[in-house]
Amino acid sequence: MKRKSNIYEKIIEIDNIKKAILNASKGKKDRKSVDKILCNIEYYTLEIHNMLKNKTYKPSPYHEMKIQDGTRKKERIIYKPMFYPDQCIHWALMQQIEPLFKKGMYEFCCASVKDRGIHYASKHIKKILVRDRKNTKYCLKLDVKKFYPSMDKEILKRKFMRIIKDRDVLDLLDLIVDSSKNGVPIRKLYFTMVC
Repeated sequence: MKRKSNIYEKIIEIDNIKKAILNASKGKKDRKSVDKILCNIEYYTLEIHNMLKNKTYKPSPYHEMKIQDGTRKKERIIYKPMFYPDQCIHWALMQQIEPLFKKGMYEFCCASVKDRGIHYASKHIKKILVRDRKNTKYCLKLDVKKFYPSMDKEILKRKFMRIIKDRDVLDLLDLIVDSSKNGVPIRKLYFTMVC
């Protein structure tokens, strides 16, 4: 795959940032902090634009919370970034780089990928089982314990460099990846950047 350059200029475009703020606000419009941003979206769009253009953005500390996940009520610690500016900047970034990552992704990589959720995976597993009734004997379901917290940040950054040639985008990704203590924080309703 050819490495992509000239992405940062698209990330910091006013229209991209405004769209990012609107995407980040979905399901949160009843919160006062989000409503404040939406009521003055032009001002905050320009503020994010200037932060990114002048490279003054510094990630805010994550808000850590415990959730009970799945049918087994497995306890997970997730990390919630501030809505403004963090989630808005993450969206501005992802709107431009997600298509690049999806191009090289295995077609059955489904978790946290738009239009490839559990129903997409289930449909394909059922199709495989129907076609191969006689030979299918086993099914393995597994989970990698503490996968995200144990992720090697340097390997992740090298993966980004295989796809992206734009130094400004790589610096922004490094800043976000390095904003957590260990590995990559599990984030609620957020794209997994590399599958």
